[in-house]
Amino acid sequence: MAHHSPLPVPVPGRVWLARLRLLFLYAILCYSLLEISLASRDLLEAAPFLPDQSTLPAPTTAYPAQRAGINVALEQYADSAQRRAALADLAGAGFGWVRQRADWRLLEPAPGRYEWAEMDDILADVAAVGLEIVVVLDGSPPWARATQDRTPTDNPFAPPADNTDFARFAGAFARRYQRQVRFYQIWDEPNIAPHWGNRLIEPVAYARLLAEATPAIRAADPDAQILLAALAPTADRGHTAIDEGWYLRRLYAARAAPYFDAVTAEPFGFGLPPDDSRSRVDILNFQRIGLLRRVMLAAGDSGKPVWAVRYGWNRSTNSVWQTVTPQTQSRYMTQANALALNWPWLAGLGWTIDRPAQSRDDPLWGFALSTPAGQPTALLETFALVNDTASFQQSGSHSTRLFDWLFWLAALFWILWRGWRAGQAAGIGTWAVRYASQPLWVQTAVWLLLGIVYYFATWPPLIGLCWLAAAFLLAAQPLTGLLLAAFFLPFQFQHKELALVGAVLAIPPAHALLLCSLPGFCHRWQSLWGRIRNNRRQPVFISVYQCLSVATLPSDWLALGWLGISLLSASAAWDWAVTPVALWQLTLAPLLLYALARTFAVTPAKRLWSAGALAAGCVVAALIGLLLWGNGQGVVVDGVRRLLGLTFSPNQTALMLLRGLFVCLGVTAVSRGRLRWLWMAGAGLLGLALLLTGSRGALLLGIPAGLALWLALQPASQRRLAGRGWWIAGLILAVSVGLALVLGERLLNSATVGQRLYIWQGALDLWRAYPWLGVGPGGFFWHYPAFMAAAAATEPNLLHPHNLWLEFATGWGATGLLWLLCFGYWLVRRMKLRSGRLSGMEVGLLAGLVASVAHGQVDAFAALPELALWNWLAIGLLRE
Repeated sequence: MAHHSPLPVPVPGRVWLARLRLLFLYAILCYSLLEISLASRDLLEAAPFLPDQSTLPAPTTAYPAQRAGINVALEQYADSAQRRAALADLAGAGFGWVRQRADWRLLEPAPGRYEWAEMDDILADVAAVGLEIVVVLDGSPPWARATQDRTPTDNPFAPPADNTDFARFAGAFARRYQRQVRFYQIWDEPNIAPHWGNRLIEPVAYARLLAEATPAIRAADPDAQILLAALAPTADRGHTAIDEGWYLRRLYAARAAPYFDAVTAEPFGFGLPPDDSRSRVDILNFQRIGLLRRVMLAAGDSGKPVWAVRYGWNRSTNSVWQTVTPQTQSRYMTQANALALNWPWLAGLGWTIDRPAQSRDDPLWGFALSTPAGQPTALLETFALVNDTASFQQSGSHSTRLFDWLFWLAALFWILWRGWRAGQAAGIGTWAVRYASQPLWVQTAVWLLLGIVYYFATWPPLIGLCWLAAAFLLAAQPLTGLLLAAFFLPFQFQHKELALVGAVLAIPPAHALLLCSLPGFCHRWQSLWGRIRNNRRQPVFISVYQCLSVATLPSDWLALGWLGISLLSASAAWDWAVTPVALWQLTLAPLLLYALARTFAVTPAKRLWSAGALAAGCVVAALIGLLLWGNGQGVVVDGVRRLLGLTFSPNQTALMLLRGLFVCLGVTAVSRGRLRWLWMAGAGLLGLALLLTGSRGALLLGIPAGLALWLALQPASQRRLAGRGWWIAGLILAVSVGLALVLGERLLNSATVGQRLYIWQGALDLWRAYPWLGVGPGGFFWHYPAFMAAAAATEPNLLHPHNLWLEFATGWGATGLLWLLCFGYWLVRRMKLRSGRLSGMEVGLLAGLVASVAHGQVDAFAALPELALWNWLAIGLLRE
C-alpha cells in the first residue's frame, strides 16, 4: 500500500511573513513588467532613428536637390511678376523646392478638354527662379465623381468613379510637363475625411487608384518620381480617419509598393517640441514620422526615403494645430531641421505654407512667413539661417535602454523564482486543499465574487491579481477551468481590455481562463513526469518516451500535425503581417484547450459536463441575441433585420450558434427528467436565433448536413421516423414556408453569391502565389488585397476567403490541405469506430463538426479564434 507524506504544516509566524513577502514580490513584479514595457517601447520607437547603415536608403532620384522646402499656393498671385518675386524670396531664404496643388477639377473641366494656361505660367515661374516643384495631383471634376460623392453634398476632394479617368489625366499632365516636373504626388490626405469623398476611408481603394495612375505617369515621363499621397496625422482608426501607420500597412498589403518611390507624411508638432521622441499612434508630434519609417522597415521597403511634405508649429490663437509663441515657433523649427540632419532617410522637409490663399482669420496664417499685408515675419529670417545650424541631438541612449531591458528581464525571472519559493512557505498548497474541500455553494460564491471584481477591474495590477487568484483556484480544481473556458467560447468580443505601456491588449474570457489553467496543467504533467522518473536507473530518454507515449490517440497526432504546419507556415511568412497574436489565437490557444480536455475530461461524465458547458454558453449567447433583436437591434440586409448577437456580423454569430445547436441536441439526448426539457428549450432558443441571423449557409447547408449525420448515427431515430413519412413531409414543408416568410428576398438574392465567386477567385490566385506553406495564420488579411478581383472591391478587409478549402490552402498551403484530408479521415474513422454505440453527446459533437464543415463551404471553419477553439475542444472531447 502506497503511503503519501502529509503536507508540511507551516509555522504561523513564518506563514504571515511569507504572505507579506508574496505581496511585496507581486508589487516588484508589476514594476518590473512596467520597466520592461517602457524599455521595449523606447527601443521600438528609437529603431527608425538609429544610424544603422544596413537600413538606410542610398540617395536616389527620389531625393530633391535640397532638403528644405515649403508649400505654396501660387494661383493666388495676379501676375507672373508677383509670383516670381515671392518665389525669389523663398529661394533666398534657403528653400530648394515648393509644393503646389494641381486641381484636376480646374485642369480638365470636361472629359478630354484641358485648360493648361495657368499651370503653364506657374511652372515657368518656378523654373525661372531655380526651384524644384512637387506637384500634387488631387481633386476631381464633377463629371468624374460617383453619385454618392455628389449627393447629398458635392465633394470636390472625392476620388473618381473610374480610376482610368484620373490615370488618363495624370498621363496627359506628365506628357505636357515632363521637362519641368520630376516629383508627382498622387492625391492628398486620403486617410481622413473629406479627402476621400462621401465614403468610408479605404486604403485598398487608394492603392488601386495609385496602381492606375503611376504607370500612366511613368509611360509619359520615364524620369518621374512618384510620391505617395501625404498621410495626415490622426490617432483614429475608424471609417472617417485611419492613422498613418495602419494606412501604410494596408497599402503594403495591397502590394502598392511598386507604384511609389517615396512615402510622404505631415508631422505637425501640435505644440510639442521636436525632440519629443514619442512616435506613437496616440501622440501627435514631429517624431510621429517614425511610425511610417517603422512600417517601411518591417515591410522590407527601407530603400525608399520619406518626405515630410508638411510640418510646423502654429502661432495663431485659433489654431487647430495647437498654439505656440512666435519665438517658440522659430526655435522648434530650427531644432526640427537640425534634428532631421541625423535622419538620412528623410529626403524632404516642407514647411506648411508661405502665404495662404485664405482669409485673414484663417488659422493657416499662423504658419505663414509673411503677414496678410505682405510684411515678412521673423520666421522667414530664421529660415535663412537654418542651413547653418549644427546637428541637434536628442536626449536618450539606445544602449542604455537596451541594458535596462535586459536587467529587468533578468529581474523578472528572479522574482518569479522567489515568488514560487515564497508561495510554498506561505502554505499555498494547504490553501488549495482547503478550497477543494469546501461545499459547492462556497466554491460558486468564490467564483462569483472573483468574476464581479474582474468585470469591474481596470487597473492592470488588480487584473493581474484576479488572474493569479483564478490560477490558484484552477490549480486546485483544473476541470473547472475547462468548463468555464467552454462556457465562455461564444463571448469572444466581451473581452477585458488591459491597458499597458503604449498598447491595449484585448483578452477574451476564454483565453484568460486558458492562461490561468496553465499552472494546474503543468502541475499535472509534472506529477506524471515525477512518477515516471521514480526509477532512477532508467535513462532520461526512456522517461521522455514514456511521458510522450501517453499521447497515443490519433487525435493527438492530428494536434501535433496542426502545431507543426502552423509553425512552419508562420516561420515561412514571418514578417510584419503574421503576428504572434494570430498564431496564439488560431493555433496555440486552441491546442491548449484540446490538451486541457485530453488531460482533465478523462471520464464520460466529465466529457458530458464539458459538452454541457459548451452548449450552455451558446444558449446564453442566443438568449442575449434574441433579447437584443427584440429590442430593435440588428442589421437590415435584403429587407430582413438580421440578428447580430454578441458579434458584429450575423454570419459570424450563426457560425457559433450552429455548432451549439447540435451540441445542445446531443446533451438533450442523454438527459432525463426536467433537465431534458431545459435542454430542449435551449435548443429551441438556438434554432430561433439561428433562423433570425438569416445565414443561408447555416440554414441551407449546415443544418441539413448536421441532421443527416444525426439520423445516420442514430438507428433508433431512423426507426421512429420511418413510420411517420407524412408527418416529416409536413414538417419540411412548414419549415420551408417559414424560411420563405421570414427571410423573403434574402433567399433569392444572388448578388452575394456572385460576390463570393469573386472572393474565391482572388483567394485562389493568392494560393497560387504561396502554394506550399501559404501565408501563415492570420496572413490572409494582409495578403488578400493584392489579389482581390476588381468586382470584389467592396470587401477588401476580409479575414478569411469564405471557403473551407481555400481557407486552409491560403493560410497553410499544400500542407494545410493535407492536414485537412487527415482531419476528414479522422472524422469518418471516429464515426465508424463505435457506430451504433455512440452516446448522444458524441453524436451531437460529430454532427456539429459535420455541420460546420458543410457551412464552411461558404464561410469560415477555423479562421476565427472562437471557431478554432470550438473545433479543438470538440476533437478533445471525442476521444476514442
